[in-house]
Order: sequence, then structure tokens, then C-alpha cells
Amino acid sequence: MRGNPFIGMQYVWRGFQNLTTPGLRRYVALPLLLNIVIMGGASLWVITRIDGWVGQIVDYLPGFMAFLYWLLMPLAVLVVVFGMAYFFSAVLMILAGPLNGLLAEQVETMQGHTLPEESIASMTVRTLGRELRKVMYYLPRYLGIFILSLVPLLGQLLGPLLWFWFGGWMMAVQYADYSFDNHTKPFDDVRDAMAEDLWTVMGFGLLVALLLTVPVVNLFIMPAAVIGATLMRLERMPFERQSGKTGYAEVTGETLPRLAHDETQGTGR
Repeated sequence: MRGNPFIGMQYVWRGFQNLTTPGLRRYVALPLLLNIVIMGGASLWVITRIDGWVGQIVDYLPGFMAFLYWLLMPLAVLVVVFGMAYFFSAVLMILAGPLNGLLAEQVETMQGHTLPEESIASMTVRTLGRELRKVMYYLPRYLGIFILSLVPLLGQLLGPLLWFWFGGWMMAVQYADYSFDNHTKPFDDVRDAMAEDLWTVMGFGLLVALLLTVPVVNLFIMPAAVIGATLMRLERMPFERQSGKTGYAEVTGETLPRLAHDETQGTGR
């Protein structure tokens, strides 16, 4: 496996740095508002019910394992927190897909790249279809992890790790895919390209997955992750390198404002 997880994490930070960058603000505003409404409401709802859910999970323990209650209860809490975070994040991604696609497009434009011409209506239909394609990819896997989490002892031990690891992969795929999809790259190609720089991708995705569970911070994570993932795609997975030509993301001759930049372009390999 190739890449560097710390470089991936730096892209998350760069996303937060650029939330107020002139030229991006109006593209950040609507996704941010939608994120605040959905994730804020979801957080309040989960807080009021998490006690009962955790109790139900722990009740699955056989009587002779009751002494493990205090060990497994924190793990059960993690299962619920990660499960709910990813569920509401998936709902949010479907609704915000077209807005995030516009934000990713603007990030590329400000970095000096050109994109295929497309109407807003066509882009909306395309991005909503792509979001459903991603749901079909990760929903069976999430359901498998959820079912495993219900298995006494084994589920409580492995469940949080699997939620976190696969959730990190899906967060990276989810946010980087806006840039790929803006160039009509097939979803299977997206996964293959990201797997080639797996540790960088997982560093990005795992940090995003962790921040999704942090109150207040999770209200700002969506637009920051779109910006950071788009920068990661441009610098770590350029189409010129993959295809041997510049047919997708060609650098223009214009001088455009560049986004906040850290030392993340090195290969890290």
C-alpha cells in the first residue's frame, strides 16, 4: 500500500483553511447551511436517544458475560455514534450532491483547471444519480457491519473498528468523487485511482470520519472536506498522470488565485 496518512490529514486542514477564501464563499454557504440544519438536528436527536440504544445493545449480552458490561458499554456507544454519524452523513450527501459538485468545480477552476461545459440542470441530474450509485456501493457493506455489531462480544469488539475503517474509506471516496464525477469518470475508476494512494486517502478519510462525531466541528466538515478532497485529487491523482494526456483537467494559461497551500504535494512514498 502506498501513500502517507499524514499528508492525507493535511488536506483536511487545508479544506478548513479555505472555507473563507474569496471566490469560494458563496459556494460554501449553501452546503454549510444544509449541513448545519441536518447534522445539528441529527446530533440533538441522537443525544436524546443514545442511552436507550446503548442499553438495548448491551442487553444482547448473555447473563454469564454481565461482568463485561463496563468494558463493552463504551464500545457500544462507539458503534451507535459512528453508525448514526454515517447514516445522517449519507442522507446529507444525497441532498447536497449538486451543491458539493459546484464547490468542487470552483476549487478546480481557482487552481487553474478547466472542466467540461455543462448546464446546472444536467449537473444536478448527474450528481444525484452518482450519489445513488455510491449508496448502492456502501449500503450493503454498512448493513453487514451493522449485523456483525449485533453479535454479542464479537460485534462490540470488532464493530467500532470496522465502522471507523470502512467509514474512513467511504468518506474519502465520497468527497473526492465530486471532482472525478465532474469529469464523468466512472465510479469503478475512482476506487481504483484512490486505492493506488491508499494510505494518503485513508489518512484523509479517517480524520473526516472522526471529525463527523465531534459536535460543532461536524457542522463545518462537509464543505471543508469537499475542498480538501478536491485538492487531494488534483495533486495526488491528476488525470494527466493516469491517462498519459491532458484531456480531463488541463491547466490554463490564466493567473488565478491559489488556495491555501501546505507541503502536501510531495509523494510521501
